Amino acid sequence: MRVYVGVDGGGTNTDAAIISESGEILARLRGGPTNPHSVPLEQALSELKRVLEQLFNLKSELSTNCEGICLGMSGVDTVQERQLIADAVNNYMKSRNRRGSEDCPVWIVSEGEIALMATLGHTHGVLCISGTGSIVYGFTLEGERYRAGGWGHLLGDEGSGYRIGQRALQVVMQSYDGVLPPTRLTPLLLKQLKLRDISELKTRVYQTDWGKTETASIARLAIEAAESGDEAARALIIDESAQLADTAKALIARHPEFASTQVVLSGSLFRYAALFRNTFIQKLSGYYGELDFVYREDAPAPVIGAAQLARRRCSLNESF
Repeated sequence: MRVYVGVDGGGTNTDAAIISESGEILARLRGGPTNPHSVPLEQALSELKRVLEQLFNLKSELSTNCEGICLGMSGVDTVQERQLIADAVNNYMKSRNRRGSEDCPVWIVSEGEIALMATLGHTHGVLCISGTGSIVYGFTLEGERYRAGGWGHLLGDEGSGYRIGQRALQVVMQSYDGVLPPTRLTPLLLKQLKLRDISELKTRVYQTDWGKTETASIARLAIEAAESGDEAARALIIDESAQLADTAKALIARHPEFASTQVVLSGSLFRYAALFRNTFIQKLSGYYGELDFVYREDAPAPVIGAAQLARRRCSLNESF
């Protein structure tokens, strides 16, 4: 049986899967971070090898039948980075007495390409991601790649869970000071963090291991408050969504093909916040009226798109 491996490597976790030639999912598992910009390179490569080892162990009888491996790696942008990861995977395959690069090619692509493949069945179009962070990708029919945003929580991440969570925390403190009126965010935050008084939030945020993930998790409370009619929560979600639409507008302006392409919406903010999703579509449609927005709750996971892309590239005999 010919099989194909897909990997969706991120800064928080890594998803890996094996599919058959017919597209059946034969094995799947999750591991830790493999983004070399989120963890040290050595740690990222070590975790990637560990994930592949565990994946093959689930279906050890198929390990010698692997026709191709496609890795969609967030944060890996340069040819040098892609080659480094490809070499590491090839060396791993050889060290395990499996087929090496001559028979089992390895492709390193972006997280955007595997997400488009999973949703659309091809890799051209615009992809807008809003999760813990945010980024907009654009891929032309000829294979040109564009991106906007994705600069991390200190330099950007407009329209992300982190930015919404951060602003929600600030709104709560401004409400506490009387700068803003009372907000539904305050009791929600007290309950989630088990605080007796909102003034304790300063200690929680600055004197514990509070990080990006914890800040981004507060976005869920902002969504809940907005859905209950809280004006402060609605305002910040609308504003952040509009900022991400402006980022997408800037990317679309960089190539004429994008003005009438499919725009795939991906990530937890688009999935769980209808106000965020609808605001984004309305704002971006005002700039470009011929866009075809695609939002699929039932879309396969990006890791399946990676495996599908490996299968397609093998059939086309494409090189790295």
